[in-house]
Amino acid sequence: MNVGPLPRARLAEAELVLADACAFDRATEVADEKLFAPGPTSAPQPFGAWDGNELIGVAALSARWLRLVAVVPRARRRGAGSALLAACEASARSEGMMRLSALDQPGNYLAPGIDDRNDDAIRWLERRGWRRGTEVRSNVLINVRNNPKVSATRAGELVVAAAAKGYLVRRATRQERPALVAAIAAEFGGAWPYEVERALGHDPPAVHVAIQSDAYCAFAAHDGNNRGLGWFGPTGTWPAHRGRGLGEALLMACLVDVAAEHSQCEVAWIGPRPFYEKVAGIASERRFVVLAKELASPVT
Repeated sequence: MNVGPLPRARLAEAELVLADACAFDRATEVADEKLFAPGPTSAPQPFGAWDGNELIGVAALSARWLRLVAVVPRARRRGAGSALLAACEASARSEGMMRLSALDQPGNYLAPGIDDRNDDAIRWLERRGWRRGTEVRSNVLINVRNNPKVSATRAGELVVAAAAKGYLVRRATRQERPALVAAIAAEFGGAWPYEVERALGHDPPAVHVAIQSDAYCAFAAHDGNNRGLGWFGPTGTWPAHRGRGLGEALLMACLVDVAAEHSQCEVAWIGPRPFYEKVAGIASERRFVVLAKELASPVT
């Protein structure tokens, strides 16, 4: 068994590994994004594990985040996963990282943590020095087809209601990318500008905005992370414009978009759960365990 850098030319093989290995996340569909695409401020380091010429496991590190580690079931308990994890941890140490967190890199995350149903992965990481945090994170899933709360008619009504309050709610355009991304960066910061920029690359752009007097007042995006899976977020409203129904109008516009390609929309890393229940209803929920590891300094 050999572990080393994973070239992008082996993407098709990596997708087969993830299809076989990942029971709780749709990693195969976003394999290129998770293994090879950058995060907001860091490039990834993908690794592969080979048994002869057969790729049996993959992992990816980006700055202080372990994006994923996966080994096909038939090759487990033979050291491939441990070797991949060790390669990621060693690389992180060599770059001066003192702590690693699992899966939850802002802007390019497979999930907000380890799915709490994945007991095997959680225990496997814990045996290797990873520790659970106290926070439990959640995603909610919303049915966007055959849901009386979600429709193009309802979206149109909310646009009209916003207009009565002096707001224009519309789809963003690629041409306004510099101004919109700069406005979001100035007001909210973090990884949101990066995700919005990616969502603007969707066809059509997967960002909707509310505008008043030529100024951005609110925005919502989908498919900025886990592109192609119909994930909602990020979304934000400037403080002076909160409580005026803009979040509802923008969420509904995005849900109608997602319904063109998917039967459900996954709202990641949620904040106000009652908001989503009220506006669109929640079909189911996923919970995630936060796992991290303190790294020893590299030996010099």
